[in-house]
Amino acid sequence: MGHVKARVGTGLILLVLFTGFSWAGTWDFNPGQEAVEHKHEMTDDVTGQGYVMEYKKINTNNLSLLEYFHGSGNMDLADVLNSQQKSTQTSTYYYLDNNGQWVKGWKGACSVVSYTRQYDNIQTPTTFAYGTGYYAANPISYNSLLKDKTVAKSYQESASMHRQVEYARALKGDIAVDINCTGPTDKADGKGILSMRIDDDVTQGTLHIGELLAQPMKKGGYIVEPKTKNQLGWKDPIIEVDNDYIGNFQVQKTMKLEVTKYKQSWGEDWLPCCGGGFFDLPSWNFDKQYAGQKGVFDCSCRNTSISTMQPKWNTTMAQFPTEMYQYKP
Repeated sequence: MGHVKARVGTGLILLVLFTGFSWAGTWDFNPGQEAVEHKHEMTDDVTGQGYVMEYKKINTNNLSLLEYFHGSGNMDLADVLNSQQKSTQTSTYYYLDNNGQWVKGWKGACSVVSYTRQYDNIQTPTTFAYGTGYYAANPISYNSLLKDKTVAKSYQESASMHRQVEYARALKGDIAVDINCTGPTDKADGKGILSMRIDDDVTQGTLHIGELLAQPMKKGGYIVEPKTKNQLGWKDPIIEVDNDYIGNFQVQKTMKLEVTKYKQSWGEDWLPCCGGGFFDLPSWNFDKQYAGQKGVFDCSCRNTSISTMQPKWNTTMAQFPTEMYQYKP
């Protein structure tokens, strides 16, 4: 099997679109995972007879993917794995909340994971004689049934998708997983996407397929991720899919979840530099918006401010002292 092809495209399609949430904060991290910018690529192409065990665990700061496989027999499998931590959540900005208060917000971290796997495996007992010592005269036998497990999680959305094959005599098919978490910023909406496309032909085995989207919970005005299954978010989820097939089955499924995370709204006086202390001015780029410290004290920032007013603002200088009354040190 020299390449991975996409045979999945039909079957059950589950598409869910959520809007209206502003999900960003220090709570959206994959537990214990630092946000280190990186790009990772990996390809596999394996054909042979014997025993195989594969374990792949990919973590970004807000996504995770697990692939685990083992079994003995005739193996023919290939996969392509890509992941990238595009940005970290290290910078901040200010926005106006519903109570009219300026609040510090976090620019969301962005990461993606993409995984495609194709397989045609038949389980058989396998015996090996190792070396020239005891195991040459007493070969080791492997008689392991096939197990193949794929789990995808997006922590900011509190969502997961799970597919697992166990105790199978043969397994043929392919699977594709795409996870994308783009956090909202002060300028753009964020997007959360989690999808899994499955095409499995299972012989004398079990197949489990599941999907979960936890109910968001609020704490201090913010939507937060449920931490344990005893909390309401997990006990009463928005989406819960739990399918089991035991025996000989051909199953095709497509699951896709999309969540839009809106940017925070802004609200400012017509002359922001007069609304409070100089060092308390809310801005993601102070020098660009307000022309720096100089623009505050010589009122040149006024020209920038009034240009955005609708209807057109009175742009005369009548409210400023004439030259006769100006203070001249």
